[in-house]
Amino acid sequence: MYYRIILLLCLLTSTTFAQTKITDLTGSWIAGKVSYLSDEELPDENLLKYTYVKYTFSPPDRINVSGIYYDLGAEHRFELQGNRLLIKSSAGYVMNTLRILESTKDKLVLVSASGDRNLESPTALKYTCYSEPLIQKNKPLGPDDIFRVNGTDTIFRSGQKIYAQFDGPIYEEYISYELYKKDIQARNAELLATFIVDASGKADSLRIIQGINPKYDKAYTQIFNAAKYKWKPAMHNGKPVRVLMNQRMKHFPSEEMVPNHFNTRKANTAYNNKDYERALYYYDLALETRPEDYNALYRRGICKQMLGNIDGACSDWKKVKSLGSNIADALLIKHCH
Repeated sequence: MYYRIILLLCLLTSTTFAQTKITDLTGSWIAGKVSYLSDEELPDENLLKYTYVKYTFSPPDRINVSGIYYDLGAEHRFELQGNRLLIKSSAGYVMNTLRILESTKDKLVLVSASGDRNLESPTALKYTCYSEPLIQKNKPLGPDDIFRVNGTDTIFRSGQKIYAQFDGPIYEEYISYELYKKDIQARNAELLATFIVDASGKADSLRIIQGINPKYDKAYTQIFNAAKYKWKPAMHNGKPVRVLMNQRMKHFPSEEMVPNHFNTRKANTAYNNKDYERALYYYDLALETRPEDYNALYRRGICKQMLGNIDGACSDWKKVKSLGSNIADALLIKHCH
C-alpha cells in the first residue's frame, strides 16, 4: 500500500523546476523516498531508507525537522540562495546546505551532499518529499484510524493521516522540562496516558492508564491542564475533528543509563562500519537493560538480516511494531510473512 501511494503521488506531480520562493516551501513536507542522486535504491541496512523525515517551513525563515509525525521537531533557521537551501543554527551559522532539485505545488526534491560534500555526486542523497496534505489525502482511512463512533460523532485515533499537533516543537520534551522545574523525578518507571484533543484544539479527557506515583501523577496532570489550549486540532476532509492521543513517559535508572549509552554507541559505531557481528553483540547488551528501545531493536534486526537470520530479524521488527513504532513497517512488508 505504501508503495502504491508513492506511485500515485509521482503521477500526480509535475517534474518542472522553477526558481523557488519561500512561499513555495511553506508547510510540511514528508520524505516519501530517499535514494541516491543516481536514482539507485539505498540498501536495506542504510537507516535513511525507511526513516520518517518531515520538514516544516514557516515564514520568514524557520524550518523544523522531525522524525515523528505528530511533532514539529528541532527548530532551525534557513535561507534560500538560488537553488541552495542553507540550514542555519539559531546563531546564524550554516549547519548544512541542500540543493533544491525540484519544487512544485505538491513535490519538493532535496539533495544532500555525499561524503565528500559534493551536491552533484551520484552518491549524494536525494529526498523526494510530498506535501503532507497530499499524502494524508491519498492515504486511505482504515479501521485502526477510528477510536470510537457514537451516532454521527466519531473520535479518531492518532496516526499519520489524522492527528492533533502540539503548538511547540516536542510535547514530551515540554512535559519533561516542566517536571524538572517542579523537581519531580522518577526512576525505572513508566507513565502511560491518553487524552482527547477536540475540534477546537482543546485537550481534555486525560486518562492515566498507568501512573508512577501520586506526586508524579498529580504534577503531570497539572502540566497537562496548563497546556490544554496549546494544541492545533486534527483535520479530516478539511474539517477539524476529535482525536485520541497517546502519551508515554519512560524513566530509566541512572545506573542503567550509563552502560546502556556506551553499549548503544559501540553498537552504532560497529553498525556504521558494517561490522554486523560486533554490532549485534553490543545491541544485545544494550537491549538487556532497555528491551523497549525500538531504535536498537530495529538496527539489531538489520544486523540479523545481514547475517542471514531473517527469522530473527522479523522477530525484532515485529517487536518494534508492537511498541507502537512504524519504522520497521516497510521491512516487515518486504521480508516477513
